Amino acid sequence: MKHLYQLSVLAGLGIFIYIYFFNFDNMSETQLVNSVLYWYSPLAFGFYGLIAFRIKDKMPETESNVLMYVFSGKDSLILILLILLGISGLIGLLVLLLPLLIFNIRRPAYDLSVALTGVFLLLILLVIFFQVLWPAL
Repeated sequence: MKHLYQLSVLAGLGIFIYIYFFNFDNMSETQLVNSVLYWYSPLAFGFYGLIAFRIKDKMPETESNVLMYVFSGKDSLILILLILLGISGLIGLLVLLLPLLIFNIRRPAYDLSVALTGVFLLLILLVIFFQVLWPAL
């Protein structure tokens, strides 16, 4: 599954680079805004999957609380990511943590469940942003 998440991140980055670096002048502002879903969804899916996969892989069998493990400092990469998201805002931190905490870490498809839930949550937030906040800007 790890390769699926890595491929998803690469696909999201590739689409982002194509749209905003090579095709930017050929698209209207509305098309550029609407194209966010094309690169954002695979990128978010990949990052959520990689984070959940890493936590599941590195977390000892004796621990069962993901939140305690994440903030314990035993995995410095995950802790740094959480600190950066915490600095960027509480909502970003909650959006990352919520899917990680919903499911049991010992669930067979934990990483896939987290990735799908995380993308779904982020897409809901994007729809709210585009429907409520974007027209007011």
